[in-house]
Amino acid sequence: MTSPPAEQDVLSQPLQFLKGVGPKRAAALRKCGLATVWDAINYFPFRHEDRRAISLVRDLKEGELSTVYGIVDTVAARKTRRWKTIVTVSIKDASGVIFGIWFNQPWMEEKFKKGQKVIFTGKVQSAPYLSMSSPSVEFLPEDFFPDEYEGVLMPIYRVTEDLTVRAMQHVVHAALEAALPQMVEYLPEKVLAQFNLVDLPAAYKMIHAFDCPVETITPEAMARARRRLVIDEFFVIAMGLLMKRHRTDQLPYSVRHKPPGDLVRAFIQHLPFVLTAAQKRVLGEIKEDLLMHKPMNRLLQGDVGSGKTVVALIAMLMAVEGGYQAAIMAPTEILARQHFITISKLLGDLPVPVNVLTGSTTGPARRETLGSLASGMPQIVVGTHALIQGGVEMPRLGLAVVDEQHKFGVMQRNKLRDQPEQPDVLVMTATPIPRSLALTVYGDLSASKLDELPGGRKPIKTFVVRPDRLPRVWEFIRREVAKGHQAYIVYPLIDESDVLPLKPATAMFNKLSASVFPDLELGLVHGRIPADEKNRVMRAFAAGSIGILVCTTVIEVGVDVPNATVMVVEEAHRFGLAQLHQLRGRIGRGGAESYCVLVDNGPDEAQPAAAKRRAPAVHQPELIETNTNSRLAAMAQTCDGFVIAEEDLKMRGPGEFFGIEQTGLPALHIADLIKDEEELKLARHLAETLLDYRESLKQETRDRLRTRLHRAFGETVRGVDAG
Repeated sequence: MTSPPAEQDVLSQPLQFLKGVGPKRAAALRKCGLATVWDAINYFPFRHEDRRAISLVRDLKEGELSTVYGIVDTVAARKTRRWKTIVTVSIKDASGVIFGIWFNQPWMEEKFKKGQKVIFTGKVQSAPYLSMSSPSVEFLPEDFFPDEYEGVLMPIYRVTEDLTVRAMQHVVHAALEAALPQMVEYLPEKVLAQFNLVDLPAAYKMIHAFDCPVETITPEAMARARRRLVIDEFFVIAMGLLMKRHRTDQLPYSVRHKPPGDLVRAFIQHLPFVLTAAQKRVLGEIKEDLLMHKPMNRLLQGDVGSGKTVVALIAMLMAVEGGYQAAIMAPTEILARQHFITISKLLGDLPVPVNVLTGSTTGPARRETLGSLASGMPQIVVGTHALIQGGVEMPRLGLAVVDEQHKFGVMQRNKLRDQPEQPDVLVMTATPIPRSLALTVYGDLSASKLDELPGGRKPIKTFVVRPDRLPRVWEFIRREVAKGHQAYIVYPLIDESDVLPLKPATAMFNKLSASVFPDLELGLVHGRIPADEKNRVMRAFAAGSIGILVCTTVIEVGVDVPNATVMVVEEAHRFGLAQLHQLRGRIGRGGAESYCVLVDNGPDEAQPAAAKRRAPAVHQPELIETNTNSRLAAMAQTCDGFVIAEEDLKMRGPGEFFGIEQTGLPALHIADLIKDEEELKLARHLAETLLDYRESLKQETRDRLRTRLHRAFGETVRGVDAG
C-alpha cells in the first residue's frame, strides 16, 4: 500500500491509508461522500439502537424496538410481480422463530448462511407473522454465547449495498483513533462550564460509541454529545460570517451619501400609489445605513408583491442624487430586462439615466454603456453576471443591489465590491427565508423585512388537482382568455428525459397548440431559447397578443404581467413549496381574481371522501378538488410566503430548499435548522461574544479557533483569523 504524503495532517488524510481500508473499500466509502478522515468522523449515525438487552422471541411485542439473538434457519429470496426482490431470513432461539425481511435489497441473501449466529435489532411486527422489516444485523463469531453479550446504544449509519453498518462502524472508529490525538477543544473552559457543554473530543467519542465504557453510553450522554456537535457546526458558520462582516467594515470606504433630497422626494410624490408602512420602515433602516461611514450590508426580504423594487429604487436614487452610480444585478436576463422596464417606467420624466448590461448587450450598445459607466457619470445600471465580468468599470459605484441573491451564491456578491470605491450593498430576495436559515446563510448581513402587501392585492385562490381534471382546467383557461385575461402553464423540464418521466415544456407546447387550444395564440419560453426570441415572446405576452404562455421556471421571478390571472403548474409534486409560491407570485398582480392550479401527478393516494374539500362557489366550482392530505395542500391553505417557507424547510431540509451547498458555507452534518434553533441562537451568541473579546483570549485559544475556522471554510473565505 502506498503511504500517505508526509506533510499531510491526519484529518485530511485519505481514508484508504487507514488500517483495514484499502482501495476497494475507499471506493465504496466515496459513494457515501467520504474521502478523508475528517469526512469519516463527521459521518454521524442517523439513530442509535438500544442493544443493551437481548429479548427472547416469545417476549417480543408488537411495535417495540427490540434486540433478539438467534441462529439462521432459512434464507429465501423471491420476485414480486413488478420484479422487485424480497429477501426473507428466519432465525430461531430456544423460544421461537422470527423473520427478517428486506425489500429490494437482493444482496442481503448472500450475507446469510444456515447455522450462523446473528443478532437482529428492529421494530417488531406480529402480522401476518412475527417479523422485523430491514432489521440491523450483527454477525457473531462461532463461539459466541448470549450471556457474554454486552449491548450498547449502537450507532446506525446510512450505508450502500457495498458496505454493512458494522463495516462503517469499523471505518469511523479507525478514523477516530487516528484523529483524536490531533483534535482539541477550541472553546474556553469557562464557556463549556457556563453552558454545560462537553468538550469536542468527548462528544465525538460518545456520538460514535467509541472507546467509552459501556455503562457511560446512555441516551442522556448521547443527547449532550449531539448538542455539543450541533453547536460546533453552527458556531463555525456564525463565526466565519461575523468575521467576514467585521473585515468588510474595516475595508477602505470613502462613499459619502447625502440625505434624500429633491430627486427622491419628487419620485415618491409622483408614484401612482402610497408607500406601505413596511416600505417606509425599511427605507428608514436603509437610509440610516447609507448615511453611516461604513459599508452597508443589508438583506431585504419581502414576499412576492411586497414592493422591494420600489424600495431598492429609492435607495439607488439616494446614491445618484449624491453623485454616485447604482447597479442592480439580477440572476437572469428576463429578470434584468424586467427590472429595466419597471425602473424606467417608474422614473418617468425624472432626469436619471438608466442603462442595461447583459450577455446579449453587444456592438455599439455595449460600447456606449461601458463608456458611460467608465466615465463615472451618475446613473442606474441594470444587468446580469455581465456586471461583474472583466472590462466593466464603475469608478463611482456607490450602491450595489443584488436581486435573488441565493441564485448567485454567498461569495459572488463580493465581486461587485471590486471597485475603486467600495460600494454599499443591498441584497434582495423574494424567497421568504425562515429565521434559522437566514441566520445561517446570511449571518454577515443586517436584515430588513417587508411584511405588508400593498392595498388592493387580492389573495390568489389556489387548488390542487389530479391529472384527470386537466380537461376542466383547460376549459377554465379558455374562459379566462375569452374575458381578455392570460394564463401561464408551467412544466419542470424543457425536453423529454430518460431519467425523469415528466412532461416536457417543448412537447406539451406542441400538443396544446395543436389539439387543446388550436384557435388561441400560445408562446413558449424556457432557458435554452435564444435571448432575442425569449424577449420577443415575453414582450408579446406582456402586450396581450399571446394569451397562454407555456414555460419552465424561467419565469419564476421578476416577470410582471398584471393581466395574467391563471397559472397551471403540471408535475407540481416535483417542486418545492417555496418555488411554487414564487411561481404563484407571477399572477394576481392586477385587480382581477386570480387562480393557481397545481396538478399533482405524484402517486395517487387513496383518500376518503372526507379528506377532500370543494373549492368556493366561484368560477366553475366543480373545476377543483383539493386533497388536504397532499404535501401541496399547504399552498391551498395560505398565501403567506414565510409560513410556506417554514413548511418547505421542514419537508425538504436546507440543502434542497435553498441550495445551501452552493453558498460556500460548511455543510451541516448533524445540526437540524428546524429542531436545533435554540442551539443556533446559542452558537451565534458565543461567536459574537468571542469575537468581541478576542483580544483578551489566550493565544492558545485563538490559535485553536483559527485552526477550526480554516478547516471549516478552506479557501471559500480568505483571511479567516480569530486574532
